[in-house]
Amino acid sequence: MRNSGAPALNRLNKRPATNLQGANRAEIICELKSIASQYTSEVTRFLMNLYHIHPVTDNPLFEGLALESNSTVLKTWPIDWKHHITTWETIPLKGIWPIRQVVGNLRQFNDYPCVNLTFPAFSQRAVDLLRDVLEANGELLPVRHKLGIYYVFNCTCLANVIDLSKSKTNSGVPDIGSLILNEEKLSDLVIFKDRALPVYQLCTQSFVDRVASAGLQGFIFIPVWPLPPGMTYHSERYRLCKLAEQWKPNSLGTLDITGNTVVLRLCCRRKKVAKDEIAAAEGIISHLEKSLYDPYQAQPESYFGNVEGTDVVDFEIRVFISTPDCDRLLTRLMPSLQELSWPGEFYVVKRRGEFMDGQAVEEYVRVGKLVQ
Repeated sequence: MRNSGAPALNRLNKRPATNLQGANRAEIICELKSIASQYTSEVTRFLMNLYHIHPVTDNPLFEGLALESNSTVLKTWPIDWKHHITTWETIPLKGIWPIRQVVGNLRQFNDYPCVNLTFPAFSQRAVDLLRDVLEANGELLPVRHKLGIYYVFNCTCLANVIDLSKSKTNSGVPDIGSLILNEEKLSDLVIFKDRALPVYQLCTQSFVDRVASAGLQGFIFIPVWPLPPGMTYHSERYRLCKLAEQWKPNSLGTLDITGNTVVLRLCCRRKKVAKDEIAAAEGIISHLEKSLYDPYQAQPESYFGNVEGTDVVDFEIRVFISTPDCDRLLTRLMPSLQELSWPGEFYVVKRRGEFMDGQAVEEYVRVGKLVQ
């Protein structure tokens, strides 16, 4: 971002040398006040930089949370909010909130896991360090995970900083990539939502600085305003999210997260996969996730891979596992694979590349009822 106060400092540096003994004292004081005022203005504008707070979404080390019950309860903006786009208020939840259960292969170092990829959530560590700001601008709703208590953040600080008459809109809703702001309305905001964009959790520079100084992890701050020439919100979001795919906590600086893939191919009886086969596959996936999950991930040697997802095709179910080293992962999983509870045949495919890489070299290994 730009250097706050730079124009004022440049003006001071470029001022011609003055004979202070012969100069008018009042003129010097007046000019110094002018420089100080300009510097203060530049610092203020810097602190008003606007960001979208985004979780890390495609990195197995920064998986988020999922609410076991219906997550629509967390949509705390009215259904008809578009008809009240400048006046609606957040639906409060704290008075009726029971501690809900959440699941997910969460690592302890992730301070901003979010719920269902959408709803802001903070770790206990983050709440301890940011409590004054968070409680002043929203409700902290506790949820229980096997690692401990996390907090869903229901933002109650609403603003109308977007100039709807000048911003590009679609059916009355502004495009976050083409915003014109009422700049003066940003001055007292830290973490908030704009009523015209209820899905986006926004913040200003002071919140970004608090997170950085506290050493918290798992936050992507995507610049929204102001943007330098040649940069767009959407291009910067793509760039930062791609970088975050390779993020690692400080303790795992030497760890490669992905690079290879292991595919478990579960052969089915018929072209259309049966319900009992889907249930058996879900049990296998759960077992694999438990085998690979280390909630603390303190050492690179403890990371083997991550179950990325499944694909149901004709006659089979495929399970994809990302890994830094498919040979090392397969060595880790082989005892479990040899005792896998699957009614039919199954194969393992080692791919020397990521699972979306169509040019990756593959090696088939047969396990279970088929002898290699």
